[in-house]
Amino acid sequence: MKWMITCKEATNMISKKEEGKISLPGYLRLWYHLSICKMCSLFNKQNKLIIKQAGKLHQHIHDELSTQDKQAIINQLENSTS
Repeated sequence: MKWMITCKEATNMISKKEEGKISLPGYLRLWYHLSICKMCSLFNKQNKLIIKQAGKLHQHIHDELSTQDKQAIINQLENSTS
């Protein structure tokens, strides 16, 4: 198994890691890359922050919108994808 991965592979693996879709060997390869690549390490930190903030936004929207408003948004999304 090759230990060194490219930055492109690392960013792809970071996304998979957040979804829980990374194997132990993949995680170890990513950890090794992040330990030596400052740019990918920064991307990893920024990605975590974005996911955390998106979760807060989702919860805020869920708590603040009425059922009717939520349905209107769903309808708009469905109409824009068809």
